[in-house]
Amino acid sequence: MNFRSLVSADVWRDLIDRGRRRTYPSNAVLLAQGESPDCVIALVDGLVKVVQSNECGDELTLMLRGPGEVLGEMGALLGRPRSATVTAARRCTGVVLPAHAFRGYVERHRLERVIYQLTVERLNSHERLRADLVHLPSIGRVARVVSHLADEVGQPQGATSLLVELGMPRTELATMAAMRRSSALVALGQLQSADILTLGRRRLIITDVARLRAVARGEEDLGVRSGEDAAPAM
Repeated sequence: MNFRSLVSADVWRDLIDRGRRRTYPSNAVLLAQGESPDCVIALVDGLVKVVQSNECGDELTLMLRGPGEVLGEMGALLGRPRSATVTAARRCTGVVLPAHAFRGYVERHRLERVIYQLTVERLNSHERLRADLVHLPSIGRVARVVSHLADEVGQPQGATSLLVELGMPRTELATMAAMRRSSALVALGQLQSADILTLGRRRLIITDVARLRAVARGEEDLGVRSGEDAAPAM
């Protein structure tokens, strides 16, 4: 689910037509945590990474977002500083719209309910993910994170597979799964050995979606031990 999927083609086109198109190279910062919410960005092409920093400076990758997303919308509507940093995971194209213009756009098309629905669904999805990670073994944690990313940015690859562009090193999946990097890499190797996914440099191809989701639910055990390899709770 993203913003584009919840509005009509005409409403989406109106947003695109009102903004200024801009291209962002890989690793460019589109929005920075703590900055003033003076604009929103409608992502029309590419992939971005959403990262949040705590008071100690530790960074947590929260999610990936693809085309059809509107970035920075809650800050623009509520007038609050950005809650996370959005970085281009690869070359991106976005349409930048001033915050006041976006508020007018939302009011004109009566999109308050749409944005509320999207925000609540995202919060619930994130909470479900964090809750699931507490009781899953290592391989289940990694499978759950990969499954979550597949729901967010997965693209059909052939008849039965899904391509997940990561736009980041695979080790960052460990942070998302709240576990050590070495353990996450072992779990990814186990999933590949089980013919559930194929590993690329900055991408994954899920070749058996049903089994991945079974592992993510703790319904299939591939023999990876849990407990001692978990990272401290975050």
